[in-house]
Amino acid sequence: MSNDGQEEIRWFLEQVARLGQSAGGEAEYFQGVLGIVLQAMQAPAGLVWTLGDSGRVEPICHAGVENTGIAASEEAQQAHNALVQTCYGSPAGLIVPPRAQLTGPDGAVLATNPTDLLVVTAPFARGGNRAGLIEVFHQPNADDVQRGYLVFLEQIAAITAQFLGQRQLVTLDEQQTALSQVERFSRAVHESLDPVATAFVLANEARRIIGCDRVSVLVERRRKLRLEAVSGQESVERRASAVQAIEALVRVVAKAGEPLWHPDASRELPPQIEEELEHYIDESHATALAIIPLHKPRPTPVVKPGGVDAVAVAKAEAGLGIAGELVGALVAEWFASSSFDGGKKARVDLVAEHGKVAISNALAHTSLPLYPLINLAGKSRVLTTARNLPRTILAVLGTLAAIAAFVFVPAELRLEGKGTLEPVHRRDVFAGIEGVVEKLEPGLEHGAMVKQGQLLATLRNTDLEVALADVLGRRASSEEQLASTKRSLLEDDKISADEKIRLAGRKAQLQREIESLEQQEQLYRSKKEDLLVRSPIDGVIVTWQVRDRLLLRPVEKGQVLMSVADKTGPWELEVNMPDDRLGHVNRAAAEAKSGGRDLVVDYILATDPGTRHYGVVKEIHEQAEVRGEEGNTVLVRVTIDPERHEKEELGAGASVTARIACGQRPLGYVWFHDVLSFIQTQILFRLW
Repeated sequence: MSNDGQEEIRWFLEQVARLGQSAGGEAEYFQGVLGIVLQAMQAPAGLVWTLGDSGRVEPICHAGVENTGIAASEEAQQAHNALVQTCYGSPAGLIVPPRAQLTGPDGAVLATNPTDLLVVTAPFARGGNRAGLIEVFHQPNADDVQRGYLVFLEQIAAITAQFLGQRQLVTLDEQQTALSQVERFSRAVHESLDPVATAFVLANEARRIIGCDRVSVLVERRRKLRLEAVSGQESVERRASAVQAIEALVRVVAKAGEPLWHPDASRELPPQIEEELEHYIDESHATALAIIPLHKPRPTPVVKPGGVDAVAVAKAEAGLGIAGELVGALVAEWFASSSFDGGKKARVDLVAEHGKVAISNALAHTSLPLYPLINLAGKSRVLTTARNLPRTILAVLGTLAAIAAFVFVPAELRLEGKGTLEPVHRRDVFAGIEGVVEKLEPGLEHGAMVKQGQLLATLRNTDLEVALADVLGRRASSEEQLASTKRSLLEDDKISADEKIRLAGRKAQLQREIESLEQQEQLYRSKKEDLLVRSPIDGVIVTWQVRDRLLLRPVEKGQVLMSVADKTGPWELEVNMPDDRLGHVNRAAAEAKSGGRDLVVDYILATDPGTRHYGVVKEIHEQAEVRGEEGNTVLVRVTIDPERHEKEELGAGASVTARIACGQRPLGYVWFHDVLSFIQTQILFRLW
């Protein structure tokens, strides 16, 4: 190689090194590297692959791939992916000639170059570990020139590895600093179990982590959010208009259930939130703010001596996507910034995660039964002073009297469960095939009457239409070829005996192809019938906003599109009874059956909580299932008399609170049976 060529290569290498000093992110860096490589090698195409989360290499940037032919077919793409995986696992760079194969030590074929171009690859590392691959497509050339391509590409890969290593060191330093700050914050916010003290520490420490101008913390008290702490202030003046404005704003945001980031041009706020937001901004003059509702964290699976706690895992998985009990809210404000760049959102979310755990633990601690007495007992010297001794004696006597009442006074044990009011005859309408809901029949909406077999919706499946059109086209082509073959066979004097045999075989082959295509056509046309969604029973549509939910939306095979219920037939309650109460229910059911009577259930509807209704247990399922926040529950079906309800009350899916009468028990057991059950299973059982 001439001195001019070496100088040119050295210049390109220096350009790649300078790119690492000026590039913002890895994607931008690799795009620049690929452009320099293709320019230096005068190559038509190239890709840069990096190791993804799945453990396989994925393309991060590419150029000129349409000139390689690897996207021409699925087979070519698969062959190229196998080639990339093989080159990535190679200890050094590789040169793969056009249409050449890579074989292993045992001679087995590992991958094939599916293109007519030369493939040159060079892997690169990050911190000593393989991190990616540079792939270049080039026209074949002399062997020494191709080796030069590989040497140049390996030099580029070495410079890339240096860039990634330096970037990794910088990232580790930043992470170490951030972890130290978060550790100090976490230790401080979890020190106290008093909700107000926790809120005060959270407000002041969170301001340092987030880097905002002010942080306010609200805590849920008697189902109402109250401002308890503001960063930089020792107390909160509740009569101030700004305090009342922030409490009103946070309450409407908490009802919506989603965090509020202002300003946010991509989200249109409801009128209630927008009105309160404008009122608060007029009071505080904040240019940007974030309001994060804090919900009680979900259960975390616990590692036991025998493995992971399966019940905790089930409860955690059941609660995914469902917000827990509201415990407070975090408000971060900026007075000189109107954007959330620079990782501000991530820092707010981090602080909120720690805050909700700390506040939830503090509220759980102070809401324990008899907490004031327990707290007072910890200050026993106050109880035994001469001035407080008569009060102490009265308190002890009152406690003994309460204990006697709990033990000897009988009461009815009624176990409560949540459920829904449902018609007995109810069917879900499923999609028989995947597609897009192209049309809904006129008048199809909530409350519409439908008949069995009535057309409800029409789906469209483009793949099915394409497949059917392809079959029809192939069939027409085969029929034309068959007709041409038959005409050739009729010309006996113009063709030889061998040609007649060949044409006869061709005729039989075409006839078989046509028969196969006709069968495929019948199958596709039968499949098109699944695009017509029909009602399975006579009834009423009980799904809300059918058109908004379905029209022009893609659906999967087996997906529930809507529900049809026969509201003129019998109705029942579907009550989800926690499985730890099933023993009482089963015993009460057995006693009622042996006594020749029904097991009575009293219930109220959410739509009319002031009216009590009655029913009888019809069926108790044998299998427990995980349902939302309630955890493991058993379905109990309750027969009711629909004549005792107003017509407006009979709405499918209406929420119901039901109580099953399980016989007489001591008053203390009736009030605290859940606590006693917890002590028996979690404490006494472990001690025996």
